[in-house]
Amino acid sequence: MHPYINIGSQLKIPLYNLLIAIGIIVGALFLEKEIKKYGIDFDTERKIFIFLIISFFCGVIGAKLYNFLLFNYSHQKLPLFFKYGVSFYGGLILGGFVFVLLIYFFCKNSVNFFINLIVPSLIIAHAFGRIGCFLAGCCYGKPTKSFLGMKFPPGSMPFIQYGNVKIHPVQLYSALFLFLLFVIIVKYVKFEYRVSAYFIGYGGFRFLIEFLRGDPRIFLISNKISLSQFISLIFFVTGWILILIKKLKGR
Repeated sequence: MHPYINIGSQLKIPLYNLLIAIGIIVGALFLEKEIKKYGIDFDTERKIFIFLIISFFCGVIGAKLYNFLLFNYSHQKLPLFFKYGVSFYGGLILGGFVFVLLIYFFCKNSVNFFINLIVPSLIIAHAFGRIGCFLAGCCYGKPTKSFLGMKFPPGSMPFIQYGNVKIHPVQLYSALFLFLLFVIIVKYVKFEYRVSAYFIGYGGFRFLIEFLRGDPRIFLISNKISLSQFISLIFFVTGWILILIKKLKGR
């Protein structure tokens, strides 16, 4: 964990923000490559990037709103809404919904084509974001005696909760998985099945990795299944349903 880069005595750059920025840039560069590969015209390309910028800011709102609602902050504590943190699923759901609406109303091509187009960029940006989580000390794991366990420094969120013990670096597990998922989807998955593969792959992985998460969770079903796991199951099932629909249409 190393949350800041110190430049001189006055300037600190949060590495979490820096890694997110790097992820966005890498994702945008890959998307640009995909746009050229599939022969998308300049006007449509411009619309895609504008829609993605709008969706990103809506996603940030969704990510914060998700935490704000789930942790039951009162209106008197509204400033905490901007300080508490973000949730990936909250951002993905609202940001993705806004992107789909914009594509549907302002582009002639199918929504299915464009969401399959941007999925790899989303995955690679998310992977860098998870490295940022590790450096910031958020989204941490449970204590472990495994050789993979890592200690976080005094003052960090994991240290405050668990003390000077090894915990699972689940942020790095997630980053590694997302990099692998990116390669698999780009190299081995047919274009029209990218979204399905993402839903199945990430949904399944996120459901399992939640068992190792040690940061505060919202639990359902007798405190055995977290809300994120419930959403992951929805993603996983939706991915298979999308494949089934495509197969039936093909027939």
